[in-house]
Amino acid sequence: MTKRTTLSRRHFLTLSGTVGATALVAACAPGGAAETAPSAGGESATMPETATQSIPELLGADMPGSPDHPRGWTTVLPDLPEGLPPAPGQEPIEISITRRVDSQTAFGEGDSLDNNPWSRMIEKLFGIKLTLAWSWSSGDEQTTKYNLAMASGDMPDYLETVPSNIFLKMIEANLLEDITDAFTMYASQSWQDIWAQHGDLPWIYSTVNGRKYGLPFVAQQAQNDHILWYRKDWFDKLGLSVPQTLDELHDAALAVVEADIGKGAPGTTVGLLANRSYGANWFGSIDPIWGPFGVIPHQWSEVGGELVYDSIREEIKEPLELLSQWYQDGVFRKDFFTFSTSDSIQDVASGHCGIHYTPSWGAWLDTVRNDPETVWAFADNPAGPNGARARNTANAFYPSPFCFRKGMEYVEEIFEITNFMQALSEEPDRRFHGWEGHDYEFQEDGSVATTNIFWKFAAIGPVGTRGSGNIDPANRANEIRYQLEWADIPVEERDAYQTLSLEDPTGVSIISKEALLFILDTAEQGKLSRFQSLPTPTMIERSSDLNKLQDETILGIIIGDKPMSAFDEFVEQWKSQGGDQITQEVNEWWAARS
Repeated sequence: MTKRTTLSRRHFLTLSGTVGATALVAACAPGGAAETAPSAGGESATMPETATQSIPELLGADMPGSPDHPRGWTTVLPDLPEGLPPAPGQEPIEISITRRVDSQTAFGEGDSLDNNPWSRMIEKLFGIKLTLAWSWSSGDEQTTKYNLAMASGDMPDYLETVPSNIFLKMIEANLLEDITDAFTMYASQSWQDIWAQHGDLPWIYSTVNGRKYGLPFVAQQAQNDHILWYRKDWFDKLGLSVPQTLDELHDAALAVVEADIGKGAPGTTVGLLANRSYGANWFGSIDPIWGPFGVIPHQWSEVGGELVYDSIREEIKEPLELLSQWYQDGVFRKDFFTFSTSDSIQDVASGHCGIHYTPSWGAWLDTVRNDPETVWAFADNPAGPNGARARNTANAFYPSPFCFRKGMEYVEEIFEITNFMQALSEEPDRRFHGWEGHDYEFQEDGSVATTNIFWKFAAIGPVGTRGSGNIDPANRANEIRYQLEWADIPVEERDAYQTLSLEDPTGVSIISKEALLFILDTAEQGKLSRFQSLPTPTMIERSSDLNKLQDETILGIIIGDKPMSAFDEFVEQWKSQGGDQITQEVNEWWAARS
């Protein structure tokens, strides 16, 4: 890591005597005087003050929680680093960032990606103003913009989820900051201890030649493991049973289509959701259909002591034929292959589709808002041949790390923000659930309901962000188990946070929590790709063309544009156009691990 030749801002503030508040926060102190408030552990802590006001007064409407509401709650903020918040009138440091958005990204009136309660809280507490360099909403757009940044030399300071192939190009071009020493120096002890429990896994995708060049995106345990979600209200109306096998799933999906029970125009009801990401993806995936046959496209499996690419194995033909037949029967919408993953969400949100394979959060809230009679339920994935059930699972420490531009001056400050957010969002007794009027709203009856605006849309990583990043993969499960302890509190004595967590009038929050615990309890169904590393040299060079060839073949066979014999032709082409070399490189990596 490049050593700084000047004092950091924190050290300067400390030496100059500009010392801010560093204690826990609770309700506003009248007249700016300090008062006591419950700490995260239930004890009292002294309210911090700046030179003239308490932290809640400093934050104002940007203070999370609802301490002033009769049934509200207090969010307990973590300690701030020494020297913070900044002195009144001090100019903020500007850090340029990149951001992922999609069709579900939403903000309150007047708010935006770089001006919202979260960003304003960070600016007031840390003196950091985050400015948006650019955003993207699709993988292709992300790749294009990162390539343009490399070519122009105009690199933002902090880069959200750099794709692995671009990450390696940036390393080769000496465009990224080495954070090996920074992690040890600036990451909180809690953060370091959590990742140490996972051995080398956190750093697989961001370490080159023994040096760390990025912070991994950390998903929750089983974040993208899929189970079957179905509209129970539709099933009840049609007299359908929960499908236990793939054959029964086929029949249930066709029954939904034939009844045309969806909320759209006639003939628009979708039986089973799918999109052009036919392998495993984060919403509407069909990997639980491939999985029972022992293969999932794009995965690597161990066969006879060596790794083999699932997409070219003979075993993939049987589920491929099944999916082709299902498409002909009308199980999927006829143009599913034109939809991106995020676009396909609209079929669920708008009430067109009532059956889909999606993670624990798949009971889509917008559906309930659009149609209050909606009732979601989940079930174990229908079994395939010989009663087998298998789904894609992934290393919780993903590729595409968060990176710093080479020479970025404020690496320490990003770590400080991350330390703060890790404590705030991953210590459940701090009771952080965002901002009133943004993430949640109080109803006329005093209850509270979530909105489609979430603080994670606004945050920078690795904690939060649009993909719900974490430091601890067990964070969500820990939070759920913590909240279940509130079940013994009488209903009339619960505050709004407890009511939201336990009662949830839409039913969406509770069922999502139950679904996650169910997925964790059936973890043995998860099929993990055995290749867990940065792309090999030939992958970088040839994967784009090989993936295009694979997509055209597999999707073409499913929709009937290509005969099944096209699969064998694809396999030969894949091998001759770089696939054999990739297989050799993958197995060299595999052998080196042993």
